[in-house]
Amino acid sequence: MHTLWFILPHILIFPHRMLGLRRTSNVHDETYKVYYNYADMTDRLQGFSKDYAHICSFFSIGQSVEGRQLWVMRITTNPSMDVPGKPRFKYVGNIHGDEALSRQLLVYLIEYLLTQYGRDTRVTELVNRTDIYIMASMNPDGFERAVEGDCTGSSEGRENTKHYDLDKSFPDRHESVSKPSQDLPEVTAVMKWILEKKFVLSGSLHGGSVMATYPFDDASSYATSRLTADRALFSHLAQTYTENHPVMRMDNPGCPEDPEKGSQDGRMQDYNFFKGNCFEVTFELSCCKYPPASQLFTEWGKNKESLLAYIHQVHIGVRGFVMTRLGFGLPDATISISGTDHNITTWMFGDYYRLLLPGRYDVTASSPGYLSNTLKNVPVIEGRATVLNFTLDKPVEEMLMLDSIEKPVVTSDGRNTRGPPTSRSPIHTLDFRYHSYGEMEMFLQLLSAIHPSITYLNSAGRSVQGRNLYVMEISTNPGIDQKGKPEVMFLGNLHGNEFIGREILLNLVEYLCRNYGQDPLVTRLVNSTRIHIMPSMNPDGYELALKAHNKRVPGDLSIIGHSNGRRVDLNANFPKRSGLKNTVEAETQAVIKWIKDHFFVLSASIRGGFRGVVYPSSLDSVDEDLFKSVAKSYYAQSQAFIGPQTCDVPRARGKKAIKHHRPVVTGIDLLTWAYQSADTLAVNIGLSCELLPPENLLSEYWEKNHKALLNFIQQVHLFVRGIVIDGHSGKGIANATVMVEGSSHLVHTSSTGQYWRPLAPGSYHITASAPGYTPISTSVRVLDTRVEQVDFKLTRDMLQPSAEEGEQKDFEKLVERLLFPRYLDQLVRSLLPAQTLRYRTYRERSEFLRGLTLNFPRITRLYSLGQSTEIRTIWALEIAGNLEISQAAKPKIRFVAGVHGNAAVGPELLLEFASVLCLNYGRNPAITKLIDRSRILILPCVNPDGREQAQEGFCSSSKGYTNAHGTDLDTDFFYGNASAQPETRAVMNMIYGGGFSLSVVLEGGSLLATYPYDRPNQHAQNEETLRYLASLYASSHPLMHLGTLQCPDKSEKFPGGILRGADFSAHTGSMKDFSLDVGVCPEITIYTGCCLFPAERQLFSRWMENRLPLFRMLLEVHRRLSGVVRDSKGRPMPDAVVVLNGSMNVHADSQGHFTTLVAPGTHQLLVQAHGYQQKLQQVNISSGKVTSPIVIDFTADTASQSQAVFVIATVSLVSVLICALLIWHLRSAKFSHIRDWVRWFRRKRDVLQMEAMASEKSPLRQEFLDESESEDDPFQVEDH
Repeated sequence: MHTLWFILPHILIFPHRMLGLRRTSNVHDETYKVYYNYADMTDRLQGFSKDYAHICSFFSIGQSVEGRQLWVMRITTNPSMDVPGKPRFKYVGNIHGDEALSRQLLVYLIEYLLTQYGRDTRVTELVNRTDIYIMASMNPDGFERAVEGDCTGSSEGRENTKHYDLDKSFPDRHESVSKPSQDLPEVTAVMKWILEKKFVLSGSLHGGSVMATYPFDDASSYATSRLTADRALFSHLAQTYTENHPVMRMDNPGCPEDPEKGSQDGRMQDYNFFKGNCFEVTFELSCCKYPPASQLFTEWGKNKESLLAYIHQVHIGVRGFVMTRLGFGLPDATISISGTDHNITTWMFGDYYRLLLPGRYDVTASSPGYLSNTLKNVPVIEGRATVLNFTLDKPVEEMLMLDSIEKPVVTSDGRNTRGPPTSRSPIHTLDFRYHSYGEMEMFLQLLSAIHPSITYLNSAGRSVQGRNLYVMEISTNPGIDQKGKPEVMFLGNLHGNEFIGREILLNLVEYLCRNYGQDPLVTRLVNSTRIHIMPSMNPDGYELALKAHNKRVPGDLSIIGHSNGRRVDLNANFPKRSGLKNTVEAETQAVIKWIKDHFFVLSASIRGGFRGVVYPSSLDSVDEDLFKSVAKSYYAQSQAFIGPQTCDVPRARGKKAIKHHRPVVTGIDLLTWAYQSADTLAVNIGLSCELLPPENLLSEYWEKNHKALLNFIQQVHLFVRGIVIDGHSGKGIANATVMVEGSSHLVHTSSTGQYWRPLAPGSYHITASAPGYTPISTSVRVLDTRVEQVDFKLTRDMLQPSAEEGEQKDFEKLVERLLFPRYLDQLVRSLLPAQTLRYRTYRERSEFLRGLTLNFPRITRLYSLGQSTEIRTIWALEIAGNLEISQAAKPKIRFVAGVHGNAAVGPELLLEFASVLCLNYGRNPAITKLIDRSRILILPCVNPDGREQAQEGFCSSSKGYTNAHGTDLDTDFFYGNASAQPETRAVMNMIYGGGFSLSVVLEGGSLLATYPYDRPNQHAQNEETLRYLASLYASSHPLMHLGTLQCPDKSEKFPGGILRGADFSAHTGSMKDFSLDVGVCPEITIYTGCCLFPAERQLFSRWMENRLPLFRMLLEVHRRLSGVVRDSKGRPMPDAVVVLNGSMNVHADSQGHFTTLVAPGTHQLLVQAHGYQQKLQQVNISSGKVTSPIVIDFTADTASQSQAVFVIATVSLVSVLICALLIWHLRSAKFSHIRDWVRWFRRKRDVLQMEAMASEKSPLRQEFLDESESEDDPFQVEDH
């Protein structure tokens, strides 16, 4: 069994290969049976670098004494460049040549990181967020002399060729070098590497023992004092590795004494700490320095988890940037922490990373020539770094001098001239000059790293020469279609030699980022608008033109770089409506897709070679008025067009033929294409007569135009906007068409049904239409002082089903197919496995969940339900499609585990379940549709405190069963329980929120499924349905349905593997009873196996047993009984109650919708609502069919009216009888008294009649009010 467990990961790779997800490999599959010599290792690593070039680079930092390369594998995104915002981590192995295990394990780690990227969420997160460097062998010469199987080693293999121990040959804190560099080229190369990269965290891997050590090997009192403040941090880093290593954590490896070990000056880990900014821990991996190759796979299994967990620690503490007031990053600035004299310094971009344990710290940033800046009481939380940016000022005297004195500029003839006017616009990191592609790329990445909350940097595609077409989106919650936010687009460098547009847009990107939260207008625009900026559409042409410009190449600069890398004019490359797709260049295709994927209201291409605002030449009059209005507004805000120039565009027409050399013309221009084929209305804004104006004038162009550019963004908020919704469901209709009479330009709605239509002031007739709906038209008057909101409510065309209905029918067919066990089994077997099964601590579980949300942000949302007794977060992970829009109509299911901390299997099964769902979203159509139409809530651990206490391998231990207060949480769920435990309260609040159709709870200690109630002597009203749900899970389980419990201390039989909770373990205050009674949500508890905390290797078999039942329960919520209750006018009735089979009440929500799960069969529905006659309806539910939603329409209830008539008739009859008696006694002596009494009675009768008439109306009073009537005057009569 042990051997089977180790080979399973290799078997699971098979589906990936079958699906073609594994690229053609230049290296053979790993056998874990042989050590690689220098040549073999080199070949293997080079093969990896070819197969995975997108995430790794392979290089040498130097050579050994015998000329062997000191190879390093760098693994990260964008591996060919240094990127700000990523901490640098390194592993170094084989420092001693005879300690060979580390060398081999690091080769395995390289392969694991590369092959699991994009599959394993944790690996993907690590590679995305970390700059990882791995040197498998620092002493390749010594390794070649070492002997396999030699456990004690020898100096021949341990030392380098010059007989130096490399680990003990680093200079101590007083030295710059310790030994002759020609004798220690390996040490010299590594020292240079350490100083250059400023690594944040490092691991040094050795052999000969099983333990972790950290500085200082220098035993001096000075070294000891330096360590005091960081000792706890080093201990934590060391424990991270040891806790995940099955032998090292035992703290008693039983290895023989190694005479080479011991304190000595000059160890590499000390050098990292004193000189290199880096915390390094040394890990001894095995008692045998060079174990036989037959043990390699076992050793990899012992160390893999530790190696990965240790890398994660590079993301703790504080991180950020140190910048000048002008926004420049400050390299080599010092970061100091109160209470320790160990300081670190910033890297080349001014970024820093200081590892710290949770707590509060005073953090100081300082740099020579600047005033230091201290932030006090900075909180550091567990598991992630606190972002802390510093801005350092010059001393006051120096700042005053800078403000009052213009700096001279040295010209080519050696004379001093006055510099350009200082920019009065806010902070700039970007200097006013022309920047190369690499500089632009670095600048955008830097801004994205500094301002992650308002920026989203992505590539719309690549140029023909492979350069990225970068797009920076600037908005709150960037990258998400947000209700109420219009989109605006800027594009530069349409022609490569039009430099000015690119530079102005780079400055605009920075201006928006730097001034967000400081400038009211910028803040308002970023909060309310999605601003998309592509600084360079033609980077290939730009690089060619920039090279010619810098080298002063003779020739016509209006030609060089004008076209793309294939000599095609991109502004004449957009397809005509009848154009051929194969004539469209890569850059043009990317821009077309970018525009089509968004709903830009206005677009502007920033150009050079002319001045003015240009719009399409062929326009409808309606849109020409709009374009003139946009142009007029730009001219009014810009200071650039005060004096006329020869290249100015005539303002009367805003269109001028711009003649440039066009090598190849294959289509139409961008403006015409956008007007005819896209939603956006696009203009060209020319800023200078010159294509390449002098660099010293760039600041002047920016000063004169940046206000006009901001105004252009603001204009998208001053037009007509609205939403197109389905009149039946109230949902927004995506891709509906909005047309203005007199214009052929159409706009379409976004995914949420929103639209924006730019129009000049005036009166218009607007029509909204969508396939399957009846068009609606309305008139609107547009003013220049406000936005006009025009909403449309479309009704479906009964003759033509809507696209939404068609998709729903297709989904129902999919569900019905999967309800057959054979097809569901085929689906589950075809899914990509996540392979994440292992036991996790609270911290690791938290990191794993955050990793899922980072890698799958479109379908996951992680939030806290509350905190445990010991202040651990109780996480909830929601998985659903289109999280940014309302999810009310989707069925909602929750999966819960860890109510008892010692039942450790459930949390890991749910994390694997979540990983499989996320990994297959977008890859498997069935899973994609299920996620898009479901709301899946995963609560992996209700009792994190108890889980931390539980112990692996203890099948029946009660340690961790309760929370930290000693309370069994499953006995604490009582309605109104004021003294509920914090864990219970968090889950109760979630249940109070309602909306769940089903809850599945995973437990341990047995093998069966139980259903409510747990409390004794009471049966649930819908027990038939509850029993059915439990049987569904059990019947899908390969063992549970047998009903034979073969646990060591139990040998009972449960027919079908199901049992009522009270018959299994009767108790009160259970979560499933509370869920059913208060949350009106059926809940079943699944006991996944006899052992509460089995060995980790058994997790895989538990997963294989439970994965099919978990998916079956997800399907079941789509087989629900659902419907809507409406009044006589078709409006939803939120107070309606559906009584199921005379016993169970189901309440309609605020939209009149109701839903419940029921067992197959015939069911009676009695629907009640205040003021209406109750309705009885019968429905048939099939186990293999999806039941269509039912609609229950009420008519006005006449019961109250009949009661009022009866009262009036009764009163009238009594009055007649009394009057007859009075006439008979008309002449009696008491006539006068009776007459008075009769008069009083008549008055009371009249009042009673009026009250009866009012009561006839009051239960439905709102139903009788016309929309134009008010409550105060319900009988308002219109004058004629």
